[in-house]
Amino acid sequence: MDLVKKVSLFERDFGETKEYFPKLSYGRNRKNKIWIISGELDICDVKGNYWNTFDIKIVVPESYPYCVPIVIEMSEIIPRDIDWHISENGICCLDFDNNLILLSRHGINLRDFIAKKIYPFFANQLYKLQENKYAGQEYKHHVDGIIQHYIEDLKIPTAEDTIVFLEHILNKKDLTRNRLCPCKSGEKIKNCHEKAIEAIKTIGREKMLYDLEKIKKKFALKTD
Repeated sequence: MDLVKKVSLFERDFGETKEYFPKLSYGRNRKNKIWIISGELDICDVKGNYWNTFDIKIVVPESYPYCVPIVIEMSEIIPRDIDWHISENGICCLDFDNNLILLSRHGINLRDFIAKKIYPFFANQLYKLQENKYAGQEYKHHVDGIIQHYIEDLKIPTAEDTIVFLEHILNKKDLTRNRLCPCKSGEKIKNCHEKAIEAIKTIGREKMLYDLEKIKKKFALKTD
């Protein structure tokens, strides 16, 4: 009796991904417990006009779909500079860390991740190479980017309010739905920042502590 090889979720999803991005292939590194996707990614504009091709590598942990893939640009088309959101080794900064963590907690879909995160990243890089600016609003670096995430994505009014939110959650203060919101709006949490609080909880205690330390340090330096 023939044994049927069990297909992993990653392999199944890659089969679907391959239909949309045919120049990509994958291999597996069992020792490091990762899948490695490599190949070319053709970039076109919204009208379908060809722009350029990137040689890329995507490192996907075996914890897929509950993971954040690492994307490396191998073709060196993008300048290796922090202002281009890429490291000296070609590791791409696709989004705020917190947004990617939230995405991983819910589980990613490989095809969607490439289509909605990786492809737009490279398309925007080509746009900047031509126009000397990104097509949309550029996110900031380091602690300023952390603060930008809380204010713009989670709609917390100020950096000072962000500190209050993080400390309340870390100290396990009562933040049930009918309590007054920490932003001091006078509204109950359920009518104010309930989604923001749940999003912050999702990123995990370690990341909350990291963000809090960075934000508090920035304001401490400003007041010295």
